[in-house]
Amino acid sequence: MLGLGVNRLNVTNNSDSFSPTSLFVGGFKGAWYDMSDITTLFKVDGTTPAVVGQAVGKILDRSGNGQHLIQTTESKCPILVVDADGNLCLDFDGTDGLRTAGNLPFATNSITDMSVFVGAKKEATGLNQTIVELSNSVGGTTGGFRVFCTSGELWRAIQKGTSANNISTTSVGNPNKSILTSIASISAPSHTFRRNGSVVSSNTSSLGTGTYGNHPLSIGGRAGGVSAQLDGKIYSLIIVGKLASADEIASAEKYVAGKTGVTI
Repeated sequence: MLGLGVNRLNVTNNSDSFSPTSLFVGGFKGAWYDMSDITTLFKVDGTTPAVVGQAVGKILDRSGNGQHLIQTTESKCPILVVDADGNLCLDFDGTDGLRTAGNLPFATNSITDMSVFVGAKKEATGLNQTIVELSNSVGGTTGGFRVFCTSGELWRAIQKGTSANNISTTSVGNPNKSILTSIASISAPSHTFRRNGSVVSSNTSSLGTGTYGNHPLSIGGRAGGVSAQLDGKIYSLIIVGKLASADEIASAEKYVAGKTGVTI
């Protein structure tokens, strides 16, 4: 059975010295999902352990915040697979998506800073594809974020208080496997978007006012798979309501890259 620190069959991950749990020390809110740890993945009933080649309907949050992802409709569940590089991941077919049962309590805790790290692969062109989104539609709410691929083949991060701050990469080919990092602050306006360990762009443009909201979190599709679904794969995801330090960014990116099979 595969577990923490192992994301390829019988191969130990090279980032074992860092654990994402360190990002949450002190009670920071957020979530951590690790598709390489099969003990945290379950079938659509939420209790039967996941099996490679079959649908996954529940993913446990490893951060300690209890923000588990669920999908109760089997036809909208991604499939647990081992990719061509030997990495465990969830395979989304363009109709899937999972969402937290409740809201992440960012507004309740007056959170104005956010750090997002995700390893993902897009496998289709010309589609608006959601990797991860806080809120059911970031454009129509306040205090959310979204990391996705545009129909124009750009990786894009949106961070938002009452106003949106968008950063996009240049066009990327298909398929494309990447480590994507979005670090932002509403109160001290800033947003940095990184891909594969390097800065795409950084600015201090306004994100408006307020805090991040009490919203559900979705992966693989908007609002848990209602629209803008991913045709591709997700490997690892870390979300924490703070501005990660330079050392934390480097360690988290290395960790996610090891789970995804990307060298940075």
